[in-house]
Amino acid sequence: MWEYTLYAFLLSAIALTPILSVFIYKAGFKANLWLVFLLGGTIWFLALIARTPLLLLHSIFPSDTIYFAYASILAGVFEESFRYFSMKKWEKFRESKTHILSMGLGWGFLEALIIYVFSIILIAVFLDLGTPISELPSYTSPFDFFVSGLAGAFERWVATLLHVSLTFLVFQALKKRTYLYLAITIHTVVDFVAVMASYLAQNIILTELVITAFALTVAFYALKVLQTPEYVLESHSIASEACQK
Repeated sequence: MWEYTLYAFLLSAIALTPILSVFIYKAGFKANLWLVFLLGGTIWFLALIARTPLLLLHSIFPSDTIYFAYASILAGVFEESFRYFSMKKWEKFRESKTHILSMGLGWGFLEALIIYVFSIILIAVFLDLGTPISELPSYTSPFDFFVSGLAGAFERWVATLLHVSLTFLVFQALKKRTYLYLAITIHTVVDFVAVMASYLAQNIILTELVITAFALTVAFYALKVLQTPEYVLESHSIASEACQK
């Protein structure tokens, strides 16, 4: 009894622990960085709530592909715009690179908690209670459920890497708006490609490989931007502006 639920909690720990560990390693227990971490997650949630009514218009689209493109655009526009305007409005998000990192990690952490953890635990509880769920695959055992769920846990790590990378790019957008449009485009493309790979291939491993390839590419690009003299100069400039206000 409750084997599925126990495995669900294990999957939740696998999904969340690396994200939280990286944050604690970089930020320690500084109250202001924890605040940024929590606010980063809160802003992600607000962006989700803001676009949810528009996501309910599925029936007006002539095909799933067009709807997937529409939903991906909404994710890119809302999340990156919320990220941009939050960072622009509140100095605490841009005081240092550790603050920017904390915002991105908080963003990915709460997304993992709500999108993955809550769902996997709820599904496990239904399975333990013997309640049939027609849209779910059949599992031969609780361990089969655990193995199947590992891909989703891994996806949360990759998604968080992407959010951290996009957070640094959006920080650059405070001085050069082009980076905001780039972040929106990247977010839209990654979401659309991931959904279409899952929809067409019906292969979770292939889907995760595609998402990972995109996330690593964006991360390497963000790292390259971080190392440019222009980024260093603008980082100091923004920090100076924050101290003067």
